[in-house]
Amino acid sequence: MNPENHSFELRTADGVTLAGHAWLPPEFCAVIAVVHGIAEHSGRYAFLAELANRQGLGVVSVDLRGHGRSPGERSYVERFDDYLLDVDTLWTKADELAAGRPVFLLGHSMGGAIVLRWVAQRRQPVAGLILSSAALKIGGDVPRLLVWLAPFLSRWLPHLRGTRIDPAVISRDPVAVAAYVGDPLVSLAAPPARTGAELLQAMATNRAAAASLTLPVYLFHGDADRLTDPAGSREIHDLWGGADRTLRLWPGSRHETLNDLDREAVAAELLQWVHARCSMATAE
Repeated sequence: MNPENHSFELRTADGVTLAGHAWLPPEFCAVIAVVHGIAEHSGRYAFLAELANRQGLGVVSVDLRGHGRSPGERSYVERFDDYLLDVDTLWTKADELAAGRPVFLLGHSMGGAIVLRWVAQRRQPVAGLILSSAALKIGGDVPRLLVWLAPFLSRWLPHLRGTRIDPAVISRDPVAVAAYVGDPLVSLAAPPARTGAELLQAMATNRAAAASLTLPVYLFHGDADRLTDPAGSREIHDLWGGADRTLRLWPGSRHETLNDLDREAVAAELLQWVHARCSMATAE
């Protein structure tokens, strides 16, 4: 019997229709709900979903507003907390598909900042939090002048787009970079000023909230990442309020460790961590 692989649409509390995708094997012990990063979309996690399905884990994701097949100006958000409404909808869908099984929440890059803020505010029974190259601290390739100007640009020129991100920073694998550039659902435009400023503010609040969070957390990051500083993952790991916390830094990997040269090993360790906590949750 083959895994169930299907697309769907969901509607958020503020009326935005989100495109989503689910990958479910016939038998599974848990569901991983994925929140993608800026400018990308849920379909880019098919590789992880395929490996997860083989190991008896379901995966579900949505395209955030302004991303992929979901409507809205590309990568633009008026308020960062609007993304929390998208995660609310994703969580409801994941919980429904899980049918009583544990649900884990994974966020990549900006998605990491989103899910960390979401668990701090919503306090839902998430079985574990997974942060992939999370946007917890700005990386070296982001101009410091732009960071300083962000609040002013956000207020007066919210839709202004600055310098485009070099796609080569995502991976050492040229095939992965070419796939990213050639993906029609990926936005190669620079992020809008408002989105950047809102993300910077979320980073500060996330650091403040980390000590109050006690659910299991798994942070993984490429130590050669120039978009999001691996030091941010170290800081959140050290500040975390719970004892079940794991930090994995991948030598030489760039921003997308799940699309870099070590992708198989990265995914294997991540899924092993999920399986261990899936067993613990089931035992309870």
